[in-house]
Amino acid sequence: MYWMLVCAALAPVVLLFIYILAKDMRQPEPLEWLLKALVFGALAGILVISVLSPIGQIQVTGWATAFANAFLMAAIPEESAKLLMLWLLLRKNPYYDERLDGIVYAGCIGLGFAGLENIGYIVQSYMSGGAWLTTAVSRALFAVPGHFFFGVIMGFFYALATFSSRRYRGLNLFLAWSLPILAHGLYDGVLMGMGTVDNYVAGILLIVFLVAFNRLRKYSVSLIDRHQSK
Repeated sequence: MYWMLVCAALAPVVLLFIYILAKDMRQPEPLEWLLKALVFGALAGILVISVLSPIGQIQVTGWATAFANAFLMAAIPEESAKLLMLWLLLRKNPYYDERLDGIVYAGCIGLGFAGLENIGYIVQSYMSGGAWLTTAVSRALFAVPGHFFFGVIMGFFYALATFSSRRYRGLNLFLAWSLPILAHGLYDGVLMGMGTVDNYVAGILLIVFLVAFNRLRKYSVSLIDRHQSK
């Protein structure tokens, strides 16, 4: 049974991995480096669990609890760990030689992170007697693509910091860190907030979430296209 859970968790990761490979056909990266990026993404997840998660122990009270927890328990530590892994992966990578590569590697790191996280959530749902298949489907539609989109944003600006004018290097590195955190924090904040309000408001938040997620998808695709054309 566990092999089925793992397959369900990794299926959306594989599909998005194939997608980003197809976008990088002009000068494809070596498969071993892409697989290494997936591993680095999983290591980012382990780093968050073992080192950075204490940040999330800060307790915030009041109406902002959901969003504060979304940023402190997820967005800030997770995206910081991913950016660290991206830097470690690319600092001596001889194949990192064009802007699209930043997106490809950061996207793969996001997928590696999402794969490890997805296995944990789905197995936990199964072990607790929950509807693990519902968990798998919902995360395949939103959580895994979300981590991929955050990675695309990170990689876009990281590549700008590498290959554009050094004058804006600091700004682009800051954007590579802060924009994924902002997108991730808002994503989690809306979802967490839905559990703290009545059904009517939760329904409104769900609509807001779906619209915003679609805009995030379109924005990420546009960033890929922009670097792909360089």
